[in-house]
Amino acid sequence: MPKIGAKQIITDFEGKAQAVIETTKVDTIPFNKISVAYAELDMGTTVEPLKKWQKAHWDFFSSVLTEFGEKPTEEMLVVCESFEIIWTKESE
Repeated sequence: MPKIGAKQIITDFEGKAQAVIETTKVDTIPFNKISVAYAELDMGTTVEPLKKWQKAHWDFFSSVLTEFGEKPTEEMLVVCESFEIIWTKESE
C-alpha cells in the first residue's frame, strides 16, 4: 500500500527525472463506488469520466487477474492514491 508522505520520482521513457510527487491521501474503495469526481481527476477528462475510468480499469484488472485464474468483481477494492507535485523539471 502507498504511504502518505512517500515521495516518488516520475521519469520519462529514457529514465530522466521529470517530476517528484508526494502521496497525500490513500483510500481503498470498491470498484462500483468510485465517484465521478475521482474518475474525472484520474482520467483527466470531463467527458464521461466514470464510464471511461470503469472501462479502462475493468479491462486492466481483467487482464492482470486472468493471469492468476481470477476475475474482477464490482465489489473488489481499488487503491486510490492522491498526490501533490513537489518538483518538476520545468520549475528549475
